[in-house]
Amino acid sequence: MREQLLNLIKLQELDLQITQISQKMETEPEALLTLKQELAKAQEELAEAQKELAEKEKIKKDAEWELEECENRIKKSKQKMLEVKTNKEYQALLTEIDELEKMSSEWEEKILVALEEIEKAKKNVAEREKKVKELEQRLSEAKKRLESAFTNLKKELVELRKKREEMVQTVPEDLLRRYDFIRERRNGRAVVAVDAEVCEGCNMHIPPQQYNELLRSDKFMTCPTCQRIIYWKGILENNGETEASEE
Repeated sequence: MREQLLNLIKLQELDLQITQISQKMETEPEALLTLKQELAKAQEELAEAQKELAEKEKIKKDAEWELEECENRIKKSKQKMLEVKTNKEYQALLTEIDELEKMSSEWEEKILVALEEIEKAKKNVAEREKKVKELEQRLSEAKKRLESAFTNLKKELVELRKKREEMVQTVPEDLLRRYDFIRERRNGRAVVAVDAEVCEGCNMHIPPQQYNELLRSDKFMTCPTCQRIIYWKGILENNGETEASEE
């Protein structure tokens, strides 16, 4: 009976390892998902920065076009001054040239402001591009690490499942069914130790009389609270191989 109990404990350890690896293989990609989300956000921010830069450059281009138009009109007005015959026409051209020169100054100012804003926008784009590049590199490296880790985990999982198949052969069918039934309903833990009269599955105390029977390790017992199969922790002393002395 004690040997069967020890085999059941070993089976539980194998199942816990198998579960942990399986869960890790399922949850590990979340790290990739986080990086992908960060990258997507960074790419959106880059697109917005590029759009803003394009808008600033368009403003500058439009202002340069307006400035050129003003300067051309000023040239034409100055040429007309050489042809006018009356003082009234001359004064009208002077007024027009004055207004055009004011407009030119305003467009020049807008071009200078646009240049400053374009410089800021370019820096912003450069920073966004750098961030996107860094995240792309991190994502690429994470994928490589994950592929390598998964290869090792899959190999380990195959070995553990092989050991489990061998271990299952040492457990009676009725006990195995009982073990699997409890394991499915107790978050993967069907067999737990009892230490100092406390069940490590539910942290509840075992009645003293039952605990004394448990120390003998000569029959299968269950926790009266969580219904898990329980064993005295001392049975695993000396690397889990020595048998506990009867008290």
